[in-house]
Amino acid sequence: MSLMIASAEIFSIFFLLIIIGSLCSNSEQRSKSHSLFFAFVLSTMLGLLFDACSYISDELNPHAAFLYLINILAFSTINICIVLFSFYMISIVRQTKYVSYRSVYPIIALSVLNIICIVAGAINGKFFSVTDGHLVYGPWDTYITLMPALSVIVLLVVLLMNIKNLGKRNTLALGTFVAFPLNSMIIALFHPDLELAYLAAALSCAVIFTFIRREEIIEAHIREQIMAKVSAVDTLTGLLNRRGFNEAIAQASGFDRLGIVFCDLNALKYTNDTLGHAAGDAYICQFADILRHVFKDHGKICRISGDEFVILLYDITPEQLNVLKKSLNRKIRENNRIASVGYAYGDHVPALELIHRAEQEMYDDKNRYYTETGHDRRRYETKTGARA
Repeated sequence: MSLMIASAEIFSIFFLLIIIGSLCSNSEQRSKSHSLFFAFVLSTMLGLLFDACSYISDELNPHAAFLYLINILAFSTINICIVLFSFYMISIVRQTKYVSYRSVYPIIALSVLNIICIVAGAINGKFFSVTDGHLVYGPWDTYITLMPALSVIVLLVVLLMNIKNLGKRNTLALGTFVAFPLNSMIIALFHPDLELAYLAAALSCAVIFTFIRREEIIEAHIREQIMAKVSAVDTLTGLLNRRGFNEAIAQASGFDRLGIVFCDLNALKYTNDTLGHAAGDAYICQFADILRHVFKDHGKICRISGDEFVILLYDITPEQLNVLKKSLNRKIRENNRIASVGYAYGDHVPALELIHRAEQEMYDDKNRYYTETGHDRRRYETKTGARA
């Protein structure tokens, strides 16, 4: 039985080494709670090593001094594991609510007292002694075994007091350290030859690590979604930018019917040159608000350049497009012909072809704007002939 437990502990050591390696690979993102969990896993691994050596040594009949030392280390390290886990748990609670680390002090006191009793009991033979190369337990065995259990019970109380701040997932994950070792300590009271506390702690490490990785994956996915959304949004207007426009075109391939609205602001350069770029930005935002008002819940509104806007209307009927067209044209007239507009509609027609048709219609509307308003076109163009 001793060799079977030792074999299981050695296997667990290799598993914890994988966890430690994974934690080290993310050292640049290490928070205080991450570091405390790392220390907890490391102490559990050392405890497994000492305990496995204790079981193996008991079979090999080594020098008595070695048996004393390795067993003192094996029995003492579990207390260090409990203390480190306590600090780790409080660090998780402190992410949502300030909690003093003083709540860990009773656990520290019990753990220190237990270590003192282990050392004293090994020296005076009241806890264990070595006879003929084998470990023989004394009258203090039950009390020293119960003291870590008492520490875990205190830890359970602290856990229950902070369920609201921990949340269900954290409580369940952290609760494994209370449930598994406490159960193993109860087993040890009835079967002293079955010391499974370290195996239980290792199992708890695995559960918590799995939970941590799951949370990291979720957070990474959320960050990726936020970054994708931010990178596809125009910072001035809040509409989709050129990247968002390209994504909207790709999405349009999933619809048979598609409507396109192509808009170009009138006199933006003139506004920038005479009133300043702040006024030009306000001018752009004014038109963006018009588009949002007309096309809300109807499609993708994109600002593809400084003064050009494209709206993609998925799965729309000609009648619906005509209603939106009348609404937008009315808004443009009410705002001093703020933009020139072109429309296109197609069924099973590629989006880029429809965009080209709408753009050509927009140019025609732009020419009518200059003709009907009597504005000097050159006044609104750059020296290179760019539209204003």
